[in-house]
Amino acid sequence: MTIHRFRDPRPAAFAGILLLAVFAASVVAAGAQAPRRPPEPFSVFVHPSDPQDPELRRGLETAAQEVQDRVRGRRNWFRIAQSAEDAAITVRVINYRTSQMMLPKLERLIINGRVELVERSEIVEFYYIDAVALAGGLRRNLTGLDERETGPSLRNAASHLAEQLEEFCKDNYAALTGQ
Repeated sequence: MTIHRFRDPRPAAFAGILLLAVFAASVVAAGAQAPRRPPEPFSVFVHPSDPQDPELRRGLETAAQEVQDRVRGRRNWFRIAQSAEDAAITVRVINYRTSQMMLPKLERLIINGRVELVERSEIVEFYYIDAVALAGGLRRNLTGLDERETGPSLRNAASHLAEQLEEFCKDNYAALTGQ
């Protein structure tokens, strides 16, 4: 007859829980480094890239101006710099495009006292702004997107991109401030 001896699983489980707790505490501490708003706003320079196509260049200039306005609106986090040399963060708008898509949509209609499902097509428009944020050795691709059935807006896509820029600063707060 063979007697099997098993190890007590409690010390291994305790070690695993302790390791998980230490990891969770370090994640919380890392996330806590970014304040709700920095003591000094980051200086940001927004500019369009310079493509050969004049039509694309005009679109990028329009998109860059809208992004700059939306970044300026987040004055707790950003202030606009007049040149790349004066800025802590440079945002280069590299693409701006719109697209449309026909999507089927079911609607309920009452026809002769009966509820009927009727399919109709709906045009959904998209606005995209692609940019690259550069800060020292850090780099992040940013994409602003607005999607609507009617009235899409470059402004909303630029607001989305400015929100992503703020998240980039929060994620890299220690590196951006030298802390």
